[in-house]
Amino acid sequence: MVKLILAFLKFNMSGLFKNYFSNRSLFYNLFNDAAKNLTDMATLLTTVVNIDNEEERLPVFKQIDKLENNGDDITHKIYLALDKVIFTPLNRGAIHALASAIDDVADTIQEASGRMYLYNIVDFMPSIKQIAALIQSAGAEIEKTVALLRVPKSRDMILTSCRQIKEYEHQSDQIYYHAVAELFANEKNAIILIKYREILASLENSVNCCKTAAEALESISLNNN
Repeated sequence: MVKLILAFLKFNMSGLFKNYFSNRSLFYNLFNDAAKNLTDMATLLTTVVNIDNEEERLPVFKQIDKLENNGDDITHKIYLALDKVIFTPLNRGAIHALASAIDDVADTIQEASGRMYLYNIVDFMPSIKQIAALIQSAGAEIEKTVALLRVPKSRDMILTSCRQIKEYEHQSDQIYYHAVAELFANEKNAIILIKYREILASLENSVNCCKTAAEALESISLNNN
């Protein structure tokens, strides 16, 4: 009987360890996919604001929408996994917070892109191009940092990247406030003013969401390394 119990426990422990490491890869892989999708969206956003031909912008807008839907699917898979998996590689709240933060960045990129399309913007202000470039840089930093989550003793590298993301957010703040002030000072057409202000607000919101993602990554690093 004792041998039977020991064999049963050995079998179950083996299964638990197997499931733990399998689930560990599942979550990290999904986070990598979400971060890569985010970076692709940010790259397309930078591309579209630097295209002069309006007709050439349309397929880029459509691709951003497609990737945003893809990001929603990845986030949904993460939430489903949280409901099904008993042992997770990170705190459940931390997993949910990071997934939500990455999804929010994608949503705000799509929102900014959608406003550019709906408002039929012909010329993009330099500030719009500058903030879009910062979103791309912050997205690339998020992708790099997410990949570090599975790397042992990576806390210092993660924290350095998070500080860099926050620096991008600070730079974006300065560009945004100066751009809005310039609009109110110089733009006489109220409709054009509103269009540009709303696009700038969406872009600024996107960079703020990047900062939130950095904070989620910081929290994970400080509690798990």
